Amino acid sequence: MRRLAVAAVILIAVAGGALLLLGGLGGGGDDAAASPSIPPVPPSNEVVADGRVVPIRSAELGVGVPGTIAEVAVAEGEAVTAGQVLVRLDAAAADAEVAAARAAVAAAESGVDRAEAARSQAVAQREAAIAAVDQARAGVARAEAVRDGLPSGATSSQERVADADVDAAEAALEGARASFRASTAARDGAAAGVTAAQAELDRATAGLAAAEAAAAELAVVAPFAGTIASLDARVGERAAPGVVLVRVADTSGWRIETTDLDETTVARVAPGAPVTITFDGLPDATVRGTVTSIALFGSTLQGDVVYRAVIEPATVPDGLRWNMTATVTVQAGE
Repeated sequence: MRRLAVAAVILIAVAGGALLLLGGLGGGGDDAAASPSIPPVPPSNEVVADGRVVPIRSAELGVGVPGTIAEVAVAEGEAVTAGQVLVRLDAAAADAEVAAARAAVAAAESGVDRAEAARSQAVAQREAAIAAVDQARAGVARAEAVRDGLPSGATSSQERVADADVDAAEAALEGARASFRASTAARDGAAAGVTAAQAELDRATAGLAAAEAAAAELAVVAPFAGTIASLDARVGERAAPGVVLVRVADTSGWRIETTDLDETTVARVAPGAPVTITFDGLPDATVRGTVTSIALFGSTLQGDVVYRAVIEPATVPDGLRWNMTATVTVQAGE
């Protein structure tokens, strides 16, 4: 790393011949001219830092799921549009997963339909049981009215018949009530069946969404219009998540990002400060620029705390490439 520092002037005195000694050639020491005093070196107002050339926008892209590369649709240096497919994985397994998930959703939907039909039937049966209870209760009332309406001179046989009719009506009422309780339990069970079927449908729907999302991750697409800066994908190779396959750069503009603006000098650099930029790969190019931003947070790099500063070049020299090294000289404050 190039260390930032104010340049120190090293003065080297070179004698034109032999050292001037007391009593030496040309006269006595009393006649020798006094050496002039050396003025102090004023502090430099420049801060020098290393940097890297980066495009105004860039993206490093890979796949979201592992798979075999089935298609590479672009080449290095090719211009692409936003949303354009760059690399695609083999979709056979993913398509099978999506198809199975869709079949599970269809089956779950049928299960919900059956459960809803069963609940509707149970509700109807309960309504019928309620009507049967009402009818049985009315039958008891009629039987009791007949029994209670027997004349005082009714025979014992007539009384026994009336009592038997009341008993039969009450037995029918109890049976109707038992049917009502059973129909209520059936209705509640059918409602629980609907809830379970709906939960299964929800699970199947979530599974389909996951399968479709996984299938969508089989394609690497350009997030914005730009140029393919690097491409490390070949048909038939395996691709894994986390591995960069394609780099896309928006080369409509460039900037320089410093890599070693340390904590001893960052306070002297301010946004808007003028900058002179040179490039290791373009020795004949020197351009002007401006500091556009300075990071508030410093990161540790090789034991030093460094701050990222962004420099906007006023002009772009021919041949500039992503990740070229640059030297930035900032006109800093005191």
